[in-house]
Amino acid sequence: MWFKNILAYRLLTPFEYTAEELQGLLIDQPSRPCGQLERLTLGWTAPLGVGHESLAHEAAGAVMIALRKEERLLPQSVVREQLQHKILAIENEQGRKISARDKRALQEELTLQLLPKAFTRADITYGYFDKQSQHLILDLSRASKAEEFIILLQKTLPNLRLEAITVENSIARTLTQWVIEGRLPEEFEFNDFCELRDPRMAKNVIKCLNQAVDSEEITQHLLAGKEVFRLKMLWRDRLNFILEDDLSIKRLQFTDLIQEEARETSSETSVDQFDAEFVLCRGEIAAFLPSLLKALGTSSDETVKKAEKALA
Repeated sequence: MWFKNILAYRLLTPFEYTAEELQGLLIDQPSRPCGQLERLTLGWTAPLGVGHESLAHEAAGAVMIALRKEERLLPQSVVREQLQHKILAIENEQGRKISARDKRALQEELTLQLLPKAFTRADITYGYFDKQSQHLILDLSRASKAEEFIILLQKTLPNLRLEAITVENSIARTLTQWVIEGRLPEEFEFNDFCELRDPRMAKNVIKCLNQAVDSEEITQHLLAGKEVFRLKMLWRDRLNFILEDDLSIKRLQFTDLIQEEARETSSETSVDQFDAEFVLCRGEIAAFLPSLLKALGTSSDETVKKAEKALA
């Protein structure tokens, strides 16, 4: 079980549930298929997958849960096309234009007719409570995608209080300073990718792929006013990741060092293998996050001044 993204939340109320205790609460909001007239359903499912019943799985001081979302795929283009045909037929038959109110009523009627025939798609989002650090870690790439998870979680655990982890400094400003300086804080290394953006024109974006991030060409763009809002880095030769200016972590990759540790762990069953990977994943993230937050808390305008002088 390797996470591909990290969204981290700080728990403001202590999380002390065992997997068994949490199971008793999650069972009240189980996942289920969409009804014929339902656009989507949300509910908790077994993290271990098909064939397992437990909705909470504990290993090494962390409890994993999984949200299953099922939704009916009804393209609006299909609704619009059929709506236009129906409107034309009625107008030709009655010899009059249909009002906007009648069009809305027809659209609702068509939607109800088509929904039961629409295909369904299911997605699963994983998250775990780290009892030691008192964090909730979600395998999601953006905070906007976490809303459904958080809402259902707080409905399931009414006393739960949490907040997204933030840093005081502007992350884009800090990343920009690191690239201008050409040096990262201890334990981090540049990788081969970054994206620059003009803060005055959000759509003015430059992608730098397979290129030295600390090159003079990129530095000149930054000194001209652009900022780094997405930067790929390596941490301790163990994690490759892309950090964005909203503190979301994407394309998380556990390097061969960690994959080898997982292979060396004795795993007689699929559950053993799941636990081996989960324990390593949780351990790396638990060590990585404090290191990243510490690094993001150190930046200085002197970095920009020194770079401007060197390139003058």
